[in-house]
Amino acid sequence: MNIRYNDTRKDLPQEQLRRLFMLVGWSDGSETPEQKEHYNIGFINSTFVVSAWDDEHLVGAVRVLSDKVFRSVIYDLLVDPEYQNNGIGSELVERCIKHFPKSEWLVQTTEQVASYYEKLGFKVNNDAFLTIPCALFTVVHKQQELL
Repeated sequence: MNIRYNDTRKDLPQEQLRRLFMLVGWSDGSETPEQKEHYNIGFINSTFVVSAWDDEHLVGAVRVLSDKVFRSVIYDLLVDPEYQNNGIGSELVERCIKHFPKSEWLVQTTEQVASYYEKLGFKVNNDAFLTIPCALFTVVHKQQELL
């Protein structure tokens, strides 16, 4: 396996990125036309993006929002299931941390995935995160409830 990593490109191909989200189960393919048209906007507007490629095929990606000094947050760590368990996810996260090495690193995840991040050096804390959901995702969920 000859995976190459890119940390200079944020404008990832929308269809390949959407495919990754579907493969990992974070999308069921029912996005609105507006969401499909701007699927990579979160990556384009992120502080830092690392992608993993097998030839011209996007097989992994991660994005970071950061002030570049004090705090950095990992979002959307994605690895194509056919390529998982080959160190790609770990490499993506490691490259992020090396880019802002003195920053505090945060990641919001589920209990099922928390142990993965713990193996990479993250510590579980009891800080509460308060949220206001993204309106675009709320619309999709409401549409699904109507079906």
